[in-house]
Amino acid sequence: MSSSQSSQSGFNSRRRFLAGLPALGLITAHAADEAPLQDIVFGSCLDTHEHPMLDRTLTLPRDLFIFMGDNVYADKGGIPMMQEKYALLKNSRFFKGLQNKPMLATWDDHDFGENDGGGSYPHKNEAQVEFWNWLDESAASPRRQQEGVYHVQTFGPAGKRVQVVMLDTRYFRSPLKKVSKDKAMLGGSCVPTDDTSTTMLGAAQWAWLEQVLQQPADLRLIVSSIQFAPEAHGGECWANMPHEQQRLLKLLQGQTAVILSGDRHWCEFSYNGVIDFTSSSMTQKHPRGSPTPNKLRCVPQTYHLPNVGHLHIDWAAHTITAKIFGEANEPKIAHTVAFKDLKVT
Repeated sequence: MSSSQSSQSGFNSRRRFLAGLPALGLITAHAADEAPLQDIVFGSCLDTHEHPMLDRTLTLPRDLFIFMGDNVYADKGGIPMMQEKYALLKNSRFFKGLQNKPMLATWDDHDFGENDGGGSYPHKNEAQVEFWNWLDESAASPRRQQEGVYHVQTFGPAGKRVQVVMLDTRYFRSPLKKVSKDKAMLGGSCVPTDDTSTTMLGAAQWAWLEQVLQQPADLRLIVSSIQFAPEAHGGECWANMPHEQQRLLKLLQGQTAVILSGDRHWCEFSYNGVIDFTSSSMTQKHPRGSPTPNKLRCVPQTYHLPNVGHLHIDWAAHTITAKIFGEANEPKIAHTVAFKDLKVT
């Protein structure tokens, strides 16, 4: 969501908010005469509010910034620590530097409040209050009333309209299936389940998403805090619930869409019918320095140092170019795709 519907006067002057089906969090925004999105910056996993990568991020061309989760690390210390961490981020040079343009955010486990946490986390409602407080969400906002932090926002005029769908993969998620350490994969002990009663998004969010995807858009960006496309690797990912992964693919079929994800503390681009651009972490180096196996990786390079993702939309050429930037000027990974090749299969 935007960091504030009241404090960002420049944002409000460009955008009018439309409330539809407020109980489902169906808030969208666009104006027929606004400039289309061209440059989207996206990142995840900030375990500090001061880092050279954060300063580097502010130098990138940007019409929108997306926080994809683990925006603070507050899964130890309860709600008081969460409040403290959000306050530090909110008062940081980085966060203040982002406030001249729109921002959207979702959460992952460390800002949800429990490592690998899901729907059984007992303090998820209190955590949700702190999430919206961080972003100065109005007390009267329907987003405050719903369960879960999922939401949608649309930018740009018809013909150049981008819908950004912010999923919540925490609030409703069923427990993960895990194996003992001696049977674990390189990335951890999570394994795919054959229990089709388990859920990633929950009934209410699935119903909301079905309606959201019926709204007109020329390009859809689906933001998932955890990876969607890669095969199961032991860590948290959609492949741990294959029935839920297939459900989302079916919903997106025929749509011009891209998934943006974080969590892994490295970057990779994957494809399983839809492209998944993973950017993580903004402030941390992955200790292993090598990725888990992924036969669905559509670009051979991976990157394991602090990074941020950048998506450029060329409306004239009908292409998108995704890049992963480290602290230096040259991108570490780059991949250009035509709109026609973004149709989900």
